[in-house]
Amino acid sequence: MLISEPKTRILYDAKDASWKQDERAVCNIIISENHIVEVIFDIANQRFVSLYATETNMNGLDKQALIEERFSNLNPSISKRNIFLSVPKTMLIPNALYEKDNRRSFLENQHKIESGETISDFPVKMIDARMAYLYPDSFNLSSSNLNLIPLDAAWLDILSMAHKNDDQVYFHFNVSDGFISIAVFKDGGLQFYNTFDTATPEEVLYFVMFVSEQLHINPLKDPYFYSGFISKTDETYNLLSKYIKFLKPEERPGIYSYSMPVLDIPGYSFFNAFCTPICEL
Repeated sequence: MLISEPKTRILYDAKDASWKQDERAVCNIIISENHIVEVIFDIANQRFVSLYATETNMNGLDKQALIEERFSNLNPSISKRNIFLSVPKTMLIPNALYEKDNRRSFLENQHKIESGETISDFPVKMIDARMAYLYPDSFNLSSSNLNLIPLDAAWLDILSMAHKNDDQVYFHFNVSDGFISIAVFKDGGLQFYNTFDTATPEEVLYFVMFVSEQLHINPLKDPYFYSGFISKTDETYNLLSKYIKFLKPEERPGIYSYSMPVLDIPGYSFFNAFCTPICEL
């Protein structure tokens, strides 16, 4: 029987050679099923100075070894390090309803909790809520100086900042490994957020159109913004563009700056990674 070896393909490795590393930087690593993305953010100057992205079929243990290797190769002066998890089993709980003891019951209303899954939560400050989420309890990094954060919490915070004074309708969706996240903003606030398991372009289209129908959003008039693992040359984009007139790529958050090597990378592809510094506020 043939056993395939774990494979990792480097997509981008962009660094600002002029940047001087110091303790005022933070390293954020984003983990999804088939990708690992690392960004380094210069806190003092509010700019991204590095982005490293891989596509991988590694299992959990091999993936953890790669992440720990990335951390070990960092300059020791970069003391702040976070892990962002791109996970489909998430749920927003308003702060007025949240108690640590009730987050399991909230999650069970929407997701099946499997054996071997850990429950955690993180604040989504801009919408006065907490994001409860599930991740494999086998996930364990040896470094004690790490924060585990659901990636969609940063995504929603950035989008909320962008739309807080805008009464128009905005439909955002992010294509991740095996699922999509959808967020709809209207009248300056979040009207809808959910994740949906997807394995094909047809399923991505189905859930985008399903949410549109439920919320009375018009794909021929209202703007739709896409991000994540999608490009204008793939089947998912081509299928969506047949039904959505104003289909637009996300642009990097304007509250931050970007060094030239990072600026050359398609912003919508790693839009969520560029949202991560919001969790430092």
